[in-house]
Amino acid sequence: MTASQQLLDLARAAGLEPSYVGYRGEAVTASPEALVAVLRSLGLDLAHPDDTRGAMAETERRRWAELVPPVVVAWDEGALVVPLRVPADEDGAWELEVTTESGTLRRAAGRLYDLAATDHAHPAALGGRVHCLRSARVELGGEHGYHTLRWQVGGVRGESHVIAAPTVAWGAPGSTPRRWGVFAPLYAMRSAATGATGDLSTVRALFEEVRARGGHYVGTLPLLAAFLDEPCQPSPYAPASRLFWNELYLSIDVDALGSPATDPLARPAVQAVRTQLAAEPLVDYRAQYAWRRAIIDELAARDWNHGRLARAAIEYRVRDSALADYAVFRAIGEQERAPWPAWPAAWRDGLPLVTSLDEVPAGVDVARVRSHAWAQWRTGAQLGELKLDHGQDGGLYLDLPVGVSRDAYEVWRHRRLFLLELSAGAPPDALFVGGQDWGLPPLHPAAIRATGYRYLVDCVRHHMDRASMLRIDHVMGLHRLYCVPRGFAATDGVYVRYRPDEIYAVLTLESHRNQCALAGEDLGTVPPEVRPAMRRHGVASLFVGQFAMPGHPGEHMAVPAAEHVASLNTHDTPTFAGFWRGADIDDKRALGLIDDAQVELERAARARTRAALAGADLLAGADATDEDAAHAAMTACTQVLAASPAHLVLVTLEDLWLEAAPQNVPGTSDERPNWRRPWSRPADEVLADPLVAAALSDVSNRRPDS
Repeated sequence: MTASQQLLDLARAAGLEPSYVGYRGEAVTASPEALVAVLRSLGLDLAHPDDTRGAMAETERRRWAELVPPVVVAWDEGALVVPLRVPADEDGAWELEVTTESGTLRRAAGRLYDLAATDHAHPAALGGRVHCLRSARVELGGEHGYHTLRWQVGGVRGESHVIAAPTVAWGAPGSTPRRWGVFAPLYAMRSAATGATGDLSTVRALFEEVRARGGHYVGTLPLLAAFLDEPCQPSPYAPASRLFWNELYLSIDVDALGSPATDPLARPAVQAVRTQLAAEPLVDYRAQYAWRRAIIDELAARDWNHGRLARAAIEYRVRDSALADYAVFRAIGEQERAPWPAWPAAWRDGLPLVTSLDEVPAGVDVARVRSHAWAQWRTGAQLGELKLDHGQDGGLYLDLPVGVSRDAYEVWRHRRLFLLELSAGAPPDALFVGGQDWGLPPLHPAAIRATGYRYLVDCVRHHMDRASMLRIDHVMGLHRLYCVPRGFAATDGVYVRYRPDEIYAVLTLESHRNQCALAGEDLGTVPPEVRPAMRRHGVASLFVGQFAMPGHPGEHMAVPAAEHVASLNTHDTPTFAGFWRGADIDDKRALGLIDDAQVELERAARARTRAALAGADLLAGADATDEDAAHAAMTACTQVLAASPAHLVLVTLEDLWLEAAPQNVPGTSDERPNWRRPWSRPADEVLADPLVAAALSDVSNRRPDS
């Protein structure tokens, strides 16, 4: 066997996929240097591509030394089947004891020889003994939850995590009526009342308009904590934490109660800043956050000093979470005006977990800590009120990003859970031939598994406690994640495998506990096993109308199926008007992503699509500059989605008035104003627009079960 083949075998044994099918259909194999870099990040002692023999032996030894996996899953009402990796010639006793969440004990015991043996392992790396896999069973009595398994096998004792979950998520496609909602990025919904961005009062007003017309959901971008001062990282897909909310969207008018003399919002200077922010052409996150934060600080101090109920609620929240620790983390970052890797060593590496707001470490600004705790309490409460108001009949459609910023709270506090020498990304495709490096540290597959997926449980629960449907960003990452080693090009990434069954068990269990449906963003390079797994677990798939447009006159837009959440576009694509006009083609040329010849090919293809959409007399002869034709085509495409069997249809509100500029241009940062473009119309004007209301009512009338 060649050295290169040995390296590939080692990579597969260690949980990597060294080869994948590229966007052109060709097999792509990672470089030996990239494989070594990723293997080393996973903890293997490997210095060179040719140095595989010892690493392979150690990998096999570790695998078979693990008598019982750290996590075992039981589905539905079935028994827990526990794999036992043991020497094939050993006939010792085994015993399993499961303590369920309710405190019930479930036991089973027997002899190893009474269990069938499979998957025999070569003895070379195992002390000369052949090992095999046997399976023992213990009944759980149908109780779902996170249980503890204590086991004894051949005199060795240990403990593992059990996830007992329903196979199918709550609210799966086909289990509820077909519904509709709207999509609106909250940062873009500015108004005279809220300044440069919308807030949760804007969401509430939008809900009222949607519900009045028979709708059920309001979808938006992630609402997670963000660094909005120094550093300033406003992207909703690189949050400061997946465990806490973004106080930028706190509805401060709800909390600024009292007489005009004591209400900070009533002060002329505060009103003047708000008016100025609302008039800016782009969202200035630093300025908007500074304006809101000054009011938050004042309200937090008022409630802390005089509001017994507020202080009690904050302290209750602290007892059940890492809120105090997070608030200290944010306060230190503000004091240092730097991300945590640049902090003094005592704060960067040696700060014990903070569990009480009354035990703030010396040198940390107590007022800042209390402001962050108060803001989390109030933001979470406002989001919770939205879910309580709407119950099971729709609500917020939230988005769980694939990861967090490298500077995030949980990376600081739980570094061992992350692969800090790698970055999550995506392989080359037709649009990004250079691949993508998102800069997000991937989760360590073995480390998160060893904790029973505690961090993932907390992230999912944080969202589902407030959302009625949760979109899993880059759902393929539940199965495998493209990881780029530090210093390597994005074309030289390697897929790292995860344990999808175990992660789906967390998702379906929390889905039922929180009555929150699931959708998965399955766009891009999708391995063949992903969509069958989504269907098996009741996770809705995405359908994007822009990717289903007709290519020639006489053809029609494809129709979404019953398992789909359908929309005309996403936050990563052009708006309908931008697509109609071919603005995305011009932008790709300006960015150097395509050459002049490709521009002409894409423009010709887009003209054929317009001609196909222009089948009606109204659209006959329509070109890219025809506003009436664009609006008619947008309406016709929306009606196709509305009348379809799709599980959920989301209408992007800004399409209704032909907003042209995109929210985000993937693959860019400073080159384009991503996540900073407000709507061209104030949010209150949109919500009062009878034409918008009529368009939504038309969608409602066309939904089969609405």
